[in-house]
Amino acid sequence: MKRHAYSTLPKLASALCIAWSALAGCGDDDSTGTPGSGGGSSTSSSASGTSGGGAGEGGSGQGGSGQGGSGQGGSGQEPGTTTSSTSGGGGGSPSGDTIRFVGRFDTTQAEGPRFSWAGSEIVTRFSGTSISVRFNDVSTPAQSNFFQVVIDGESKGVLKVNNQEKLYKVAEGLPDGEHDLVLHRRTEPLVGVSQFLEFVPEQGEELLPVPAAPERRIEVIGDSISAGYGVDGANATCPFTSDTENNYLAYSSLTGRLLGAETTIVAWSGRGVYRNYNGDAADTMPKMYGRTIADEPTPAWDFSSSVPQVVVINLGTNDFSPGVPADAQFRGPFTEAYAGLVETVRTHYPEAFIFCTIGPMLSDSYPEGAEALTRARAYIGQVVEDRNDGGDDRVRLLEFPPQDGEANGLGCDYHPSVKTNALMAKQLADAIREELDW
Repeated sequence: MKRHAYSTLPKLASALCIAWSALAGCGDDDSTGTPGSGGGSSTSSSASGTSGGGAGEGGSGQGGSGQGGSGQGGSGQEPGTTTSSTSGGGGGSPSGDTIRFVGRFDTTQAEGPRFSWAGSEIVTRFSGTSISVRFNDVSTPAQSNFFQVVIDGESKGVLKVNNQEKLYKVAEGLPDGEHDLVLHRRTEPLVGVSQFLEFVPEQGEELLPVPAAPERRIEVIGDSISAGYGVDGANATCPFTSDTENNYLAYSSLTGRLLGAETTIVAWSGRGVYRNYNGDAADTMPKMYGRTIADEPTPAWDFSSSVPQVVVINLGTNDFSPGVPADAQFRGPFTEAYAGLVETVRTHYPEAFIFCTIGPMLSDSYPEGAEALTRARAYIGQVVEDRNDGGDDRVRLLEFPPQDGEANGLGCDYHPSVKTNALMAKQLADAIREELDW
């Protein structure tokens, strides 16, 4: 059997740090509508787990974010040598002929690249009728990491990964031949760090050179909305569980697929620009933005390793969560923090077009008396206006309409539903096309 490993000595990834208490619960149906059985289906220990929700804005129905296999598929042989190489030091994305990594991956450990951001992707091409993958993952059975399995451009089930297993069957029963595979992480950083070790093709088969990466690249900076919190929830009253978080169907990832662009997503539920949900003392997104692993200060991300043409900032919903100060006390600190983030983005990406967005969960009715939507529109609009007046004409304000739960449904904790995310993706993709002629 030919194995293709990142390196040769698997070892456990770093310990998990979850910011909120997690509730168990993983479903059995694939939210993409593709059964988890039959040709090309996922057959991991939780072969076709449901799609997932992240921890996000407003656990009480309003405003701000809060929070497999049984060794099958391998012969027990020692992993082989890697076919991928690394670049960018600790904060660059590894790359190679047969495996491509999309997003932020820590390449400092010889065993394999570590990653934690939702939307991170591992791309390969292989021959044969089946393939397995080996991970070190610190998540638990109660709150596991989930990956969308995409084969030959079609969703083929969901892979559930946690600290109970290392080797997982990704697909079997495929037509004999060559296949493209994408593993898309649907869960956000608070669920825990994943470490990719190797792909294991079936006996006698091998990994093949992957197609070239798209020239178009997008980066999204956000909170639970961008992470995909509660997308697959049954209604607004369900709490956070990792199996209802589904970044694959979040607007952030959908936009990239609509435009044929690789998308890097830097998002954590409950985080704000100046103030987190309900005043939580954890790091705000500007403090986390330069990290490769979300809750680890080092290694720093190498911004030169992947330069996007478009950056989308979707923050502010948590800043205007319960306890938000009055206008006189809050306008200055918020706009200063937001302007600082935009300046940081511009410093790293001098030519990128930056969209500063107003999220669909903001309204003037919650928190009561805060006029959150009106104030967020004014504050962020001022930052954009100041950039434009200062000569930076590649910054634009884009407002997502307030979500319509009656018409389009709601995800867990009143987060955007699958339908609302699709509408957001279309709106954003149209705006990007307009500005960049994509």
